[in-house]
Amino acid sequence: MSATVPPIVDAHFHLYDPRANRYGVFERMDAIFEALVGDYAALPRTFLLDDYLRASAGWPVDGLVWHEFISEDPVSEVAWAERLAAASPLPMALVGLVDFADSGLEARLDAYRGHPHLTAVRQHLAWDAQRPLRRMARRPDLLTDPAWRAGVALIEGTSLRCGLEVFAPQLPDLLEVVRLNPGIDFTIALMGWPTDLGPEAFARWRSDITALARCDNACASISAVECIFGTAWSEDQVRPWILQVLESFGPYRCMLGSHLPISTLSYGFDTLYRAYDRILTGCSEAERTALFGATARDWFRVPQASAAAVQSARPSTSQVIQ
Repeated sequence: MSATVPPIVDAHFHLYDPRANRYGVFERMDAIFEALVGDYAALPRTFLLDDYLRASAGWPVDGLVWHEFISEDPVSEVAWAERLAAASPLPMALVGLVDFADSGLEARLDAYRGHPHLTAVRQHLAWDAQRPLRRMARRPDLLTDPAWRAGVALIEGTSLRCGLEVFAPQLPDLLEVVRLNPGIDFTIALMGWPTDLGPEAFARWRSDITALARCDNACASISAVECIFGTAWSEDQVRPWILQVLESFGPYRCMLGSHLPISTLSYGFDTLYRAYDRILTGCSEAERTALFGATARDWFRVPQASAAAVQSARPSTSQVIQ
């Protein structure tokens, strides 16, 4: 680890416990989930804060942004996560699952308002026209559906950020949604989730990402590189994509995430953050402070942790798994 890594606010990670919530992906092998993250047989069946702290030991993590983990009951999952966040020694914000086309959307948003740590919602809209197993949305046209768009508009004025997870070919439709809702702040997940890594696809993705970056109400999340580039990704492979997101959005509108524990199916926290550190070596101290933590802290309203709380949360040397 570089001695100059600033405080980290992990912008995208998961905690889950099948004893508290049902997760279909653990009750049976889920072909769609496997197509998105790879063979997940080795994924831990329970992953709680102590597991996260061991996985990130040695790094200056002092804030967290928990994302839902496609449970069978997202409202109950958020209530569970709220209890974890309230007890956590590290400040934590929560991102809950929604379906903007669901007739029960308003009731779900009302339920979420009762959880003070929840500052954002998201919907999985990834749709691969060629590969049916890589489809998380119910239909390919939700981004252009008037009823779905009316659902999105309901969160204006709620202070909730909105994450819409799409594949790169869907970015033009996402751009229209972002432009139509200037009063809503949108998180662009997984760098716009490139699906074709060839030079022509890179050029199209770069154009679409740059167009999104012109929208002041959008912020880019850099995470889950193993879902984009595969579990054997290389630093040289991911560098041009990360640097392009930084060039398009600027370092003060980008944030970094670990995607733990899914990233353990690849190289895990340490290798990922060492790569982030080296890729961002040309950034100024202020820019690195924003990228590693400050942007995520502001975007998701993660409180500043006290030094004592941070120190108490970090495992002792004897607890660290080498």
